[in-house]
Amino acid sequence: MKILFDLFPLLVFFIMWLAVDIFFATGAAMVATTIQVTWSALKHRKVEKVLWINFGAILFFGGLTLVFHDKRFIMIKPTIVYWIMAGALLVAHAGFGRNFLKLMMDAQFDPPERLWKAWLYGWIAFFTGLGVVNLLVAWAFSEAVWATFKVFGALALTLALMCALVWSLMPYARPEDSKTTPPAEGPRGS
Repeated sequence: MKILFDLFPLLVFFIMWLAVDIFFATGAAMVATTIQVTWSALKHRKVEKVLWINFGAILFFGGLTLVFHDKRFIMIKPTIVYWIMAGALLVAHAGFGRNFLKLMMDAQFDPPERLWKAWLYGWIAFFTGLGVVNLLVAWAFSEAVWATFKVFGALALTLALMCALVWSLMPYARPEDSKTTPPAEGPRGS
């Protein structure tokens, strides 16, 4: 159910793009994302950082798209979001010594630190590259190709990388009984 919630604005955008045009779809995505943020705030009493980033980006770039009637603004929005995510991962690690992938998945997996770092740098490279690919598709291909890539291509690539991440971490899965409580501090095997 969460995946449908997360994909709600993207699906609204694509359906409205098919039914009307990119400008109507942009406005509909702005409304859908506003509903998404409001729902999250009311139901969970918090809004995830990634949702805030997307909300700000859709309002800013969507607003520019509608005000100037220029689809290029909404077409670069995914690139900016991907680059913000890559930058946040890099700054958190380089500046504060925090690996967000490890923080999110440490309760389920216990791989060596080098694997956490490799995956962190892999995600940084992925988001950076995906931003570049989005720009290439937006400028070199038709609006239809870009919209299809935005909805299906980028999502498929992200899901494929997530599956690869989980698959590579499976040998390091924590036993079921240790997933509910954080690992004890101290030497292993004591």
